[in-house]
Amino acid sequence: MSIPKLQIQTTQARLGIVSSPAAQTIRQYKAEQTIEQSEADVSIQQRSGKLTIDQTKAWNNIGLKSIFTRTEETAAKAQQIGMDGISRTAQEGDELMRIENKGDPIATHAAQNAQFDFSMIPGGRPAFDLVDIQYDPAPASITIEFNHPKIQTVKRAPDLSYQPGKVEVNLEQHADMKIDWKV
Repeated sequence: MSIPKLQIQTTQARLGIVSSPAAQTIRQYKAEQTIEQSEADVSIQQRSGKLTIDQTKAWNNIGLKSIFTRTEETAAKAQQIGMDGISRTAQEGDELMRIENKGDPIATHAAQNAQFDFSMIPGGRPAFDLVDIQYDPAPASITIEFNHPKIQTVKRAPDLSYQPGKVEVNLEQHADMKIDWKV
């Protein structure tokens, strides 16, 4: 004997999902920038320095002396000759005072005084190392005025594009249920 059977067959629904991602592009152009820098204003002021050249020693070395130097030298030489004369006269007086000692002081004095000594020393070549040179520089006054740069910028807006993403949901297969009686 056969028993009736209830046979149920089901098919599940099936969903299909198709998605496309969102796309965003950003394009940024370079900004235009110009910079103009003016030169700084510089001023330099300097007074003349002081140059001192003393060539007195070089001129004296070759015999070209000033009247004041010659007068001083002549006075000093005359004083020395005078002192030498006094010394010589005193010495000769002492020798004459001791005439009783052997010797002939009068003849000796006459022979010494008969000699004439003339000596001249000509001037030499100028010696450049005898020239005194001194230079005192004057300080420099430096003034600087800075000029600020002129900067101009032109901004460029970015290009934005956006494509939204999509999600499509569809029913690929409907749900189904079959009920069957089998006897």
